[in-house]
Amino acid sequence: MLVVVVICALYLVPQFQGAGLTLNILLGVPGWVGALAVGLIVIANVVGGGMRSITFVQAFQYWLKLTAIAIPALVLTVHFVADDRSVGTAAPPTVAEQTRVDITTDVLVQVDSPIVVSVAGTLDEQSVDGRVTLDAGEHRLGSGTLLTLDAGSPVPVVAGAPTTDRAWAMPGGGLGGQHPLYQVYSLILATFLGTLGLPHVLVRFYTNPDGRAARLTSLTVLALLGTFYLFPTVLGVFARLYVPQLLITGASDAAVLLLPGSVLSGVPGQLLAALVAAGAIAAFLSTSSGLLVSIAGVLSTDVLSGKVRDFRVAAVLAGAVPLALSIGVVSLDLSRTVGLVFAVAASTLCPLLVLGIWWRGLTAAGAAAGLFLGGGLSLVAASISVVTPISDGVLGGWAAAILGYPAAVSVPVAFAAMIVVSLATRRTVPSDISRIFARLHLPEGLDMGKDREREL
Repeated sequence: MLVVVVICALYLVPQFQGAGLTLNILLGVPGWVGALAVGLIVIANVVGGGMRSITFVQAFQYWLKLTAIAIPALVLTVHFVADDRSVGTAAPPTVAEQTRVDITTDVLVQVDSPIVVSVAGTLDEQSVDGRVTLDAGEHRLGSGTLLTLDAGSPVPVVAGAPTTDRAWAMPGGGLGGQHPLYQVYSLILATFLGTLGLPHVLVRFYTNPDGRAARLTSLTVLALLGTFYLFPTVLGVFARLYVPQLLITGASDAAVLLLPGSVLSGVPGQLLAALVAAGAIAAFLSTSSGLLVSIAGVLSTDVLSGKVRDFRVAAVLAGAVPLALSIGVVSLDLSRTVGLVFAVAASTLCPLLVLGIWWRGLTAAGAAAGLFLGGGLSLVAASISVVTPISDGVLGGWAAAILGYPAAVSVPVAFAAMIVVSLATRRTVPSDISRIFARLHLPEGLDMGKDREREL
C-alpha cells in the first residue's frame, strides 16, 4: 500500500506543476493558479465518477492528445522540409531573428566562441547595460536580466548542456553529464520497467471482463502508445532548431508549447499552439485522474472501510497533499522528475510483479527486502537529486549520474534482494503455491483451472 501511495503521489506533483506551466504560458497567470485549477478539477472528477468513468474519460483524452500532438508535428515537418535546414551540425544553435530572453532565476551559461549580445542587468556579478562580448567559457546571468541576441547569433546554453547540435544529437547528449551512455540505458530501464510498475496502469486491468480482454487491451495499448510517442521526439528536434533561446535558461518544459508560434506566424501558429495546449491539459487531466483513482482505491480499501463514501474522502485527501507539494516545492525539469518517479516504480513494483507471477520461490520476506532496498535506494537518489544536485566533478561524474539516473543500480539490487532473501527463507513458501500458479497461468477459456487444482 505504502509503495503505491508514494509512487502515485510523487507522480502527481509534476503533473500539477506541468499544468501550472501550461496555463502560465497561455494566460500569464502564476503557476500555482494553473496547478490549483487542474488539481481541483481532477479531484472533483474522481470524487464524482470512479474507475470506470475515468477510464472512458482517459480513452477520449488519448485521441485528443494524439490529435493535438500529431497535427502540429506533421505541419512542422512539412515546414522543416521546405525550410531546408539541417540537423546535427557541428555548430551551436542560432536564432533566426532578434530575440529577447528574460532571465527569471540566476543561471550559469556557457559559450564555445565569443559572441556579442546586449545585456541589461547582472552579468558575472556586475551590473551591465549595453552591448558586451561573451568570451568562450562560462558566464553567470542574474535574475531579472534581459538578454538580447541579434539575428543569426549563436545561443549560449545552460552550463553542462551540449553546446553544438552534433553533440546534442549523440546518444545521451541532451542529458548532460559525463556518462551519457550509462544515463541513456538507465533511463531506458526506468521507463520500460517503471511503466510495468505504475499503479495507475496496473489498475486499468480491473476494467476488463476477463483475461483474454486484458491481454488484448495490453497489445492495443502498446500499439497506441508506440504511435503517440513518435511525435514528441520529432517536436523535440524541432524545438532545438526553432526555439533555441530556451537553452539559455534550460526551460525545456515550455518548448513544445512555444514551438508552433515561433515557427508559424499569425493565425496558423496561434491555432497550432492552442491545439498543443489543449493536448497538454488533456494529458495532465488524464494521467492525474488515473493516479488519484489508484491512491484513493488503496486508501479506501486498506485504511478505511471500503465504502463509496470512503473512496471519495480518500480521493480528496490523496489529491490535496500532492497539490500542496506542487505549489510549495520549486518546479524542476519535468522530464527529470518523471524519470525519477519511473525509477522508483521500476525498483519496487516491477520486480515484485515479475517474480511474483513467474517464480514460485518468492517469499514474503524476499518481497519485503526487495521493496525496501530497491525503493529505498531509488527514493534516496531522487531526494538528493531534487534537493541538493551533485556536481559532475564528484567521483568523475559517476555520483551525479547514478543519483540522477538510479534505475541501472536500484533495479538489479531489488531483484537480487528478492531472490537471495527468498532462497534463504524458502521454507516459508506457501504449500498451495502450485494451485495459485495454476489459476494464475492457465487460460480461463479452456476451463482447466479447476481441473488442474483437483489434480494437485
